[in-house]
Amino acid sequence: MPPVTSREERKYAYTAVIERLREMMRSGALAPGDRLPSERKLAEAFGVSRSSLRQAFQALAERRILESRQGDGTYLLTTIDAAFSGDAIVDAINEQRGFLHDIIEFRRIMEPQIAALAAERITPETIAHLKVLVCDQQRALMTGRDTGGFDAEFHQLLAASAGNRVIGQVMQVVRTIVNESRSVWLQSRERSRVSVEGHLRIIDALEAGDAAAARVAMQEHIAEIEHHIFGEQPEKI
Repeated sequence: MPPVTSREERKYAYTAVIERLREMMRSGALAPGDRLPSERKLAEAFGVSRSSLRQAFQALAERRILESRQGDGTYLLTTIDAAFSGDAIVDAINEQRGFLHDIIEFRRIMEPQIAALAAERITPETIAHLKVLVCDQQRALMTGRDTGGFDAEFHQLLAASAGNRVIGQVMQVVRTIVNESRSVWLQSRERSRVSVEGHLRIIDALEAGDAAAARVAMQEHIAEIEHHIFGEQPEKI
């Protein structure tokens, strides 16, 4: 099934996820305490995109119906009450999706310029630190651990390297908000792999002291993130 695009198609996909989970519980295939099948298998079985599945799971997790356990999969905590409004879940998902779009838009505005400034001002010691972070991120990816912390630290260190105290403080203040785009519910092995590659391209531009290349590398990196969150094709830079 291709990625959903319209609001009605998204609503159908989210509702389908909720209803299929209910069916699994009614049939006895799934009970509280059980671990859910993999994201790939569920997306194929439910006939929805993986991004739609993640968004539905995130809304259900916020309501303590599902729980993601790092390195151990996703578990059902309780039943989805038939009286529990599916529309309420869909509305929450749509609201969350809109908020994530706002976060990505903010990152598109801020982070390419941050990378450009850092290319002109970063120290060799900080570049070495960034390389260590990417190596740690890659090791975490290879061993199936969460890579979000290394990702966040990479971008925060880059912001501090822009040489502008206001930018550094602003990015620190909004860190918790921006980290919503790194939620475990929005992660996948492929996204983590692409993130590592994007960080390496940014480091190459930083080492070359090429502000224009650093800006483009960051623009491409954020476009790839957007693609993996929403299932939308990244814009060509």
